[in-house]
Amino acid sequence: NGQLLPVQQIQRQEISKTVFRPGWNQPTMTLAELGEREREEAIRRSEAQKVAEGEAMLRPRRYEQLVKDGMEDDAGLVEASAKLDRAWDDWKEENPRG
Repeated sequence: NGQLLPVQQIQRQEISKTVFRPGWNQPTMTLAELGEREREEAIRRSEAQKVAEGEAMLRPRRYEQLVKDGMEDDAGLVEASAKLDRAWDDWKEENPRG
């Protein structure tokens, strides 16, 4: 009576699939695919950083920074910088140390 029941046959197949399987995760992509993905991501980050740096140059900031960047001739930026400096001074007066 060496016949296996259908349920036992399925269990035996499932167990036999996992017998010679390694105990660690196998790679899902080749090194070339990983390198290509990393390169594309690096290019995308570089482009995003350039855009962010370009936008940062046009945002208001401290007057000392405008002078350092050589943009003290831009009246709009100087006015925004003065407003920023005044707001900072007001905050410092409202929140004294100690």
